[in-house]
Amino acid sequence: MIKKFSILPLLIAASAANATVNYKLDLSQPQHHLGQVSMTLDGGSANALVKLPAWRTGKYKILDLANGVRHFWAKDSAGQTLTWQHHDKSSWLIDNPTKGAITVGYQIYANQLGTRTRHIDDSHAYIDATAVFMYEPARRDEDISVELTVPADWHSFSGMQATSAHHFVAPNYDVLADSPIETGINQVLNFKQDDKNYQLVIWGEGNYDAQQMAQDLKKMVGASQNIWQGYPFDDYVFMVHATTGVRGATEHLNSTIIQRKRFTFAPRKEYLEFLKTAAHEFVHTWNVKAYRPKGVAHYDYQRENYTDLLWVSEGSTSYFQSQLLLQSGLITQKEFFEDLAKRINSHLKKPGKHEQSVAQSSHESWIALPGDFANNHSVNIYSEGFMASLALDFKMLQDSKLKAGYSELHRELFNQFRLPKPFDSHDIQALAKSLTGKDYSQWWQQN
Repeated sequence: MIKKFSILPLLIAASAANATVNYKLDLSQPQHHLGQVSMTLDGGSANALVKLPAWRTGKYKILDLANGVRHFWAKDSAGQTLTWQHHDKSSWLIDNPTKGAITVGYQIYANQLGTRTRHIDDSHAYIDATAVFMYEPARRDEDISVELTVPADWHSFSGMQATSAHHFVAPNYDVLADSPIETGINQVLNFKQDDKNYQLVIWGEGNYDAQQMAQDLKKMVGASQNIWQGYPFDDYVFMVHATTGVRGATEHLNSTIIQRKRFTFAPRKEYLEFLKTAAHEFVHTWNVKAYRPKGVAHYDYQRENYTDLLWVSEGSTSYFQSQLLLQSGLITQKEFFEDLAKRINSHLKKPGKHEQSVAQSSHESWIALPGDFANNHSVNIYSEGFMASLALDFKMLQDSKLKAGYSELHRELFNQFRLPKPFDSHDIQALAKSLTGKDYSQWWQQN
């Protein structure tokens, strides 16, 4: 008899063994919102420059994440203390005369739940790597391992590959930075759709029905294939925080974090807001995580990353989220058109649309302000990006006699501009022309 076996565990184990950058995070005393971090680097240069990012993916704002770092130290492979200097607000320069392996360590304060960066308490920890794990820019592409020390009754989840209960590996820092970790006491539901594996991981109590959430998410993810006809992942994790005082969500490589106030999962009107958010973040798995514009295609974690196409990244995602919910049967046609009417009405009421284009808004997203000034003098990449996407979809459908629209354009972005290849506005216009036979340069200038 021939025994069948999988080589995947062997490949994962080999990846962990080959990691040249190894992180350890000790969360054994979480009650003070503190974690102990160490990073070991195989031999390198005489001067190692390590950095903590100044912003996190999915939020185009400088957050100065190094503000939680304390008690920094560095040692060589023999355990001897190395001299270092705080080079700038987010960087540490270490003297390494032997050019051998070094280990750096520091304490991290993690009580920023609402920014979805880092949070540690006695029931869980949420870890966005950009807010916790430093990196050496010259070694950003090297294999990585992450090992957690957590209380005995905790479980750990991430979009990264797991080699054991609390140990993960990634092929480079970019994957780590886009693969948050949720560890703690959670409700977990598993489901499959189109041979892809999904986990729903919930922290906190509330008025949600976890089984219903999993059933509805299964319907929603399947509807994505009406647009893209392919997946950029094999495994996906929906992380949900049901808590107090925070709300919002962030997309990641093959996971998302969704935060809602614990008693806003019912009645239906509130529950639909959760589904809208889940659909939005899931669409991002293609639009941003599989393909994204020049300027943000290869992240610079230390400063602003500029593009005029954030309205495509965010506004078009909002446009497709509604389609996923409609096509999956999670909302009715009446609810779909009520939402559309609400968006159009909001657009008509905002004078800022006469002052700023969606391209300008995209470029200035890093310094955008809310409030009356924003309504009067600027536009929002989400809401106005939605309207621009709607207009382009209608234009393409008209030009092609209903044969191709904005969905087909994004399918081609997925097929032709998958990362690391970026796209720009000329590429979008060229794709639209190839699908409809019409030129879009004038439309682009007018809109």
